[in-house]
Amino acid sequence: MNKNSVIKVLGVLLIIAVANWYVDSQKLHDAQNQIRTEQTAKSKATAQVEDLSATNDDLTDQNEELKDSQTHIKDGQQIKNDKFTIDYEDDGDGDYTLTVYPNKKNEKVIAQQGDGAQGLEIVNVPKTDKRTTTAN
Repeated sequence: MNKNSVIKVLGVLLIIAVANWYVDSQKLHDAQNQIRTEQTAKSKATAQVEDLSATNDDLTDQNEELKDSQTHIKDGQQIKNDKFTIDYEDDGDGDYTLTVYPNKKNEKVIAQQGDGAQGLEIVNVPKTDKRTTTAN
């Protein structure tokens, strides 16, 4: 083989090697980008799960506090909102008294009892109405 043929063969082999190296480096670069994208997505998902878990813990704590506040009414406690006031008196031995009265003098409380009763209702009453209603 002559010297020119050897140089040509080595040149072709060098070009093939460089082309393969370039293609492989591009594949590696693409794979690294895909891994980074997946890691970023995983990191965001993990952060969202942690946020949701923290929110769930907060809501659980608030729910427990609400349950405690609703189930531990103390003797003599008064519950008040913009419509009515409730006075709670513990008579002992499991007996108790709830007194519900409206905060405005022109309103009255209507109570329902028995099957299908829906509870208490605050109703506007004209100031000229002098009647009183007692529910037992």
